Amino acid sequence: MLQTAAHPATCVFHAAFKIVVLLIYIYGRYIHSAYVSTFILCTIFAALDFWTVKNISGRLLVGLRWWNLVKDDGSSEWVFESNPDEGSLNATDRSIFWGVTYVWPVLWAVFLFMNILNFSLDWVLLNIMIFVFAGTNLAGYWKCSTDAKKRATQWVQSEGMRAVAGAMGFA
Repeated sequence: MLQTAAHPATCVFHAAFKIVVLLIYIYGRYIHSAYVSTFILCTIFAALDFWTVKNISGRLLVGLRWWNLVKDDGSSEWVFESNPDEGSLNATDRSIFWGVTYVWPVLWAVFLFMNILNFSLDWVLLNIMIFVFAGTNLAGYWKCSTDAKKRATQWVQSEGMRAVAGAMGFA
């Protein structure tokens, strides 16, 4: 699958931190029962994954980037950037990015649900934290993608109006 990717290394790293977090969690939760070290390692690698997805793989694989800007008055504003030429994006890159980005929070929601049912409340904290990391990236990119589509539609409409006006001799 990576043979057709424009950024195969980025695709690998997009999934690599997630796989590391998952392996640490499964080993620490179900095999070794080491809560503190599992919590610390999962937190570190989930944070690295969050940063990598937010700042690198999103920009390279789908041409999107987002951040939360805190203004001087304390209010926050989400800021979105998108590649103006979305047609140049590689389909494999896009599929890997969106597939993994959608599956990751769902997986942690399942772990969270299982731990709530088992009354393993100590593990629930870790599940919530990783779910928030994953959900925030998903929400940011979903909003960014929606914003990009809205701006693209507005641009097409404005260019269409210019073309009609030009054809009618108004421009």
